[in-house]
Amino acid sequence: GALSRESSIQTHSTALELRLKDGAHRCEGRVEVKHQGEWGTVDDRNWSLKDASVVCRQLECGVAVGIPQEVYFGPGLGPIWLLYTLCEGTESTVSDCRHSNIKDYRNDSYTHDRDAGVVCSGFVRLAGGDGPCSGRVEAHSGEAWIPVSDGNFTLPTAQVICAELGCGKAVSVQGHELFRESNGQLLAEEFRCEGEEPELWVCPRVPCPGGTCHHSGAAQVVCSAYSEVRLMTNGSSQCEGQMEMNISGQWRALCASPWSLANANVVCRQLGCGVAISTLRGPHLVEGGDEILTARFHCSGAESFLWSCPVTALGGPDCSHGNTVSVICSGNHTQLLSQCNDSMAEPAGSEASVESAPYCSDSRQLRLVDGGGPCAGRVEILDQGSWGTICDDGWDLDDAHVVCRQLGCGEALNATGSAHFGAGSGPIWLDDLNCTGKESQVWRCPSRGWGQHDCRHKQDAGVICSEFLALRMVSEDQQCAGWLEVFYNGTWGSVCRNPMEDITVSVICRQLGCGESGTLNSSVGLREGSRPRWVDGIRCRKTDTSLWQCPSDPWNYTSCSPKEEAYISCEGSRQLRLVDGRGPCAGRVEILDHGTWGTICNYSWDLDDARVVCRQLGCGEALKATRSSSFGAGSGPIWLGNVKCTGKESHVWMCPSWGWGKHYCDHSQDAGVICSGFVRLAGGDEPCSGRVEVHTGEAWIPVSDGNFTLPTAQVICAELGCGKAVSVLGQVPFRESNGQVWAEEFRCEGEEPKLWWCPRVPCPGGTCHHSGAVQVVCSVYADVRLLTNGSSQCEGQVEMNIFGRWRALCASHWSLANANVVCRQLGCGVVISTPNGAEGSDQLWKARFHCSGTESFLWKCPVTALGVPDCSHDNTASVICSENQTQVLPQCDHFVSEPARSAASEESLPYCSDSRQLRLVDGGGPCAGRVEILDQGSWGTICDDGWDLDDARVVCRQLGCGEALNATGSAHFGVGSGPIWLDDLNCTGKESQVWRCPSRGWGRHDCRHKEDAGVICSEFLALRMVSEDQQCAGWLEVFYNGTWGSVCRSPMDDITVSIICRQLGCGDSGTLNSSVGLREGSRPRWVDLIQCRKTDTSLWQCPSGPWKYSSCSSKEEAYISCAGRRPKSCPTAAPCTEKLRLRGGDSECSGRVEVWHSGSWGTVCDDSWSLAEAEVVCQQLDCGQALEAVRAATFGPGNGSIWLDEVRCGGRESSLWDCAAEPWGQSDCKHEEDAGVRCSGVRTTLPMTTAALSSYEDALAEAVYEELDYVLTQKEGLGSPDQRTDVPAENYDDVEEVPVPGTPPASQGSEEEVPPEKEDGVRSSQTGSCLNFSREAADPGEGEESLWLLQGKKGDAGYDDVELSALGTTPETFS
Repeated sequence: GALSRESSIQTHSTALELRLKDGAHRCEGRVEVKHQGEWGTVDDRNWSLKDASVVCRQLECGVAVGIPQEVYFGPGLGPIWLLYTLCEGTESTVSDCRHSNIKDYRNDSYTHDRDAGVVCSGFVRLAGGDGPCSGRVEAHSGEAWIPVSDGNFTLPTAQVICAELGCGKAVSVQGHELFRESNGQLLAEEFRCEGEEPELWVCPRVPCPGGTCHHSGAAQVVCSAYSEVRLMTNGSSQCEGQMEMNISGQWRALCASPWSLANANVVCRQLGCGVAISTLRGPHLVEGGDEILTARFHCSGAESFLWSCPVTALGGPDCSHGNTVSVICSGNHTQLLSQCNDSMAEPAGSEASVESAPYCSDSRQLRLVDGGGPCAGRVEILDQGSWGTICDDGWDLDDAHVVCRQLGCGEALNATGSAHFGAGSGPIWLDDLNCTGKESQVWRCPSRGWGQHDCRHKQDAGVICSEFLALRMVSEDQQCAGWLEVFYNGTWGSVCRNPMEDITVSVICRQLGCGESGTLNSSVGLREGSRPRWVDGIRCRKTDTSLWQCPSDPWNYTSCSPKEEAYISCEGSRQLRLVDGRGPCAGRVEILDHGTWGTICNYSWDLDDARVVCRQLGCGEALKATRSSSFGAGSGPIWLGNVKCTGKESHVWMCPSWGWGKHYCDHSQDAGVICSGFVRLAGGDEPCSGRVEVHTGEAWIPVSDGNFTLPTAQVICAELGCGKAVSVLGQVPFRESNGQVWAEEFRCEGEEPKLWWCPRVPCPGGTCHHSGAVQVVCSVYADVRLLTNGSSQCEGQVEMNIFGRWRALCASHWSLANANVVCRQLGCGVVISTPNGAEGSDQLWKARFHCSGTESFLWKCPVTALGVPDCSHDNTASVICSENQTQVLPQCDHFVSEPARSAASEESLPYCSDSRQLRLVDGGGPCAGRVEILDQGSWGTICDDGWDLDDARVVCRQLGCGEALNATGSAHFGVGSGPIWLDDLNCTGKESQVWRCPSRGWGRHDCRHKEDAGVICSEFLALRMVSEDQQCAGWLEVFYNGTWGSVCRSPMDDITVSIICRQLGCGDSGTLNSSVGLREGSRPRWVDLIQCRKTDTSLWQCPSGPWKYSSCSSKEEAYISCAGRRPKSCPTAAPCTEKLRLRGGDSECSGRVEVWHSGSWGTVCDDSWSLAEAEVVCQQLDCGQALEAVRAATFGPGNGSIWLDEVRCGGRESSLWDCAAEPWGQSDCKHEEDAGVRCSGVRTTLPMTTAALSSYEDALAEAVYEELDYVLTQKEGLGSPDQRTDVPAENYDDVEEVPVPGTPPASQGSEEEVPPEKEDGVRSSQTGSCLNFSREAADPGEGEESLWLLQGKKGDAGYDDVELSALGTTPETFS
């Protein structure tokens, strides 16, 4: 409302007296202030949560939790003293806030129909327990909730807290409760309550001695409404008599149905009255109130107190006055009764009657476990201190009836076998049970004998009783809103809404995991269909931790009319989603409210806000909070602005903000997030294979292989955009660092959109039985078929299901080996021929497979798609298979060479069986390497005698690898093993298979493996970055058809850049840099229109435009900066490294952090220095995990410059240089603020992040690097810990010595300015070294030089550091 003209903004020097009136307790009610001795109200027209916060702080009532509207606490009577307050929310009293003049505004026609009200949390709460009535004791300081120490914490204090919270009596006070990790703060006072005070706030307090409270942890209190019990005879309490409980100050008798001997035993134990002898039903003798308590206790008999037993009250029938419980106890603990003879079965005709139990001691107990409640689960019996099970031999409903009745759980609905509720442990007490159904205890039934059986725990028996209860909400499109249904007596039915109050709705929402509050929706229409309407008159109390404990009317099939069925919307019924972000866990943040999707304004949007969104969606951890509509502009309302989450909230709309629907933004400022996802596949080659891990909100935890199903794997693959699941493996070892396992099993049906939505069941007993983690492999190439005339058979056109659409395959580069794999995968025997020329569908799939022929599935073969040309419609691949596996074809005669004049044609192959396979190995990809042939189960090689380009051409064509560029000899790709199958080969170049060429004969040779032949084909691909001064950043180049050329940047997106960076060992992400100038020189611009998918594991698999010498203009060459980017800032001839070290510590992995910049060592200021920054330093130095982020020059002050200040890392960066910080050398710090770290010192295996050169580079050495002055070692020299590589000739002035891991540096360190490469005794970072490798000189083969003419001149500075990767290579690791 508008401010009154007469009013002016004021503050008061003396605090206005304040109170809350007509609430349920001191800390809620109508706001009243005292002025001139009279109490008056405040108008709520401008009333906000900030004003309410100050009211709560002034009254020491904790935090403001609500500002109910519409005179919620009733109208006041006296003056209206204040028209408005304008608090900031941080003031100590309302008087400190700006406010209107104090006068009676009734004179200005204002009325009490707008009186402000407040609900405060109260001064004390119990946190972290099952509900508001148990947990850690926390008091509110006016700023935050702070735990109360367990030192000198007394039971009277606990009693005051329980009474204040409306939680009954204190039944347990415990210490040693660990403080929350986030904050070690502790209330600096002790409470000295006497127990009669109305609330904790008025109890005497004393400061802890010396200002420090001595403690072993926080105090923890459990309150219960069922704490006090007595047995009454003739008005006096003794060890026998009518059972009574003190409920809210009134003694009430208990209803006898159902009441068990186990319950009675607990009562006798609690009263110190020995054991129960019998339980009788008797007349209602209690004096005073008529009401009989209908709560049902489900004790196993082993509990010490009745309040420890599960209890249900929902649906309890009214109880007649002649049906109350009485108990006779043995009188004292020392009295010995004769042991009951349980082995004698009761007479078949006797009615089971608890009252008829003999006067004997029965220590056995019964319980149901792992069934989600006390009335369903695996049957377990306690005897001689051990819980054991019952075998399911002969187990039926008669046996189950006895168990249900004995436990007070009604009738048996189901008798389950085969360990339906999980396998138990311990003894198997009973077998071949044969109850009549009338026995009073299950161990009184005829059986094989106590402890005698021939079973295992996989046969454990279970039951579901009629009193088993479950709760759900039914809705087509919402998770936390819908028609409320309860499962009772074996059937789901609705719940009646009368007189459901807020507290009842809160209990329901909390039980369903849908937040702390909700509303009863009366505006929904009549529900269709009919069902039981099970229960009405539900009245929950604050002490009830679930709906089952709430009193109600009795169960009744039609408890109310259909109009009165309850529809509940919990605070969790607002829905959240991420859109336009390539999957459910990234995108623009949108909220659904009242049927309309809207966005969030990015004002103050940060990673804490993103954390809440990701956790709420089950999307793992937050990776990025995006702004400025990075995922496109939304539409509709903007629901929230200025969101300021702490990161701990359960829902983003519970975070502080300007208020619902309030903002000052437009849709150009929509907020977005990128989350890690709830599930990931870790430790594999790429995001689409590996160990299944799910995110708890705090960490990634593996999923066990116990009961993991293929449908669950299919959901994971689909959610990750990874195609279909092609493999599920168990027994994968867990990470050494952590043996933790996800404590639930997923029960997906396979059609769910996300794993988060799949049903889950807790692992039996809370422990998942497993032999390891589960590993899943997904592939986009999972489904293949052969199609003829519309039906799938063992011959026809090859088609693959790519993201739900069948596509024909192009016949170019389709080999007999590929066809063999398809026949094997389809169970169609072996390939007979591969005719081509069939008419294809609209869009042919251009991917090329490079199978050796031995694979079981096509998805296991290497695949390339980059640069593949479009395919004509009459050039689709077809296969004819032999139809079945047992058909024997004549063996092909390989020793007859083909006529020289015949063109090699795979269609012309005879109908014969050819089991030989061909492959290239150790060349970094399927199109370069040592030539190997499989025959008779052994892979062998070819001798290089007479080996030339004609021979190499046959190999390249046979493998679908294009033309031969080079025929290498002298074991250029390393020495093979096994047989040498061919020698003196003399191909014409036209043969279809290399073994059809003239030779010395199969297996005949005079060679050794140092003469193994190899090839490099035109389809061999390699990748690098070219830059003068950066590592992991530069012009992107691809090696194709024997020449390095650039890559075009259109329409390269984030996924494509990520795959490139990952392939080069330069981190998991990067950016396309469009601000660099035009590149000098000319070269091929090989490929354009690259569009990688998440399923692609390397650039070679990404679809693109065809290979072309000028694919784009020179302005469009791609320059990429990866996350692992770092400068080459070291002096000449030193290793290229970021310079980082620790000094002054007590080990090489602890000390003051120092960095080298501009020629000198300097320190890092400790402003904002935390464990995240320390983690990056420790990992970068290969020093294990960070144990401590040390501040205030703990390791002594440094000297020289303070190079870095305000360093802010996420904790996952590969180097400190990737973190945000102030500009170099700009700080407002002194050396007394130097930062340090203490690391665990446990070394991890570090990936070599640059130039991870695989053996294929040996082949390129003869040519590719000749003009680059790059020299490569033979494969076995790479990373050998016991050798240094040779130093090249002196004219190679740009070549550096390689610091081989494990080799000590040459010189000792000292305190003077020592460049990093000359240090010892300190930990220095050597990650990212510019590795250069020497080799023995090798002359290029005769006539080969022309193939290897390269762009660029000798010594071209543009090539002084090159990131290099080839097909199939991954970064080498040094351990």
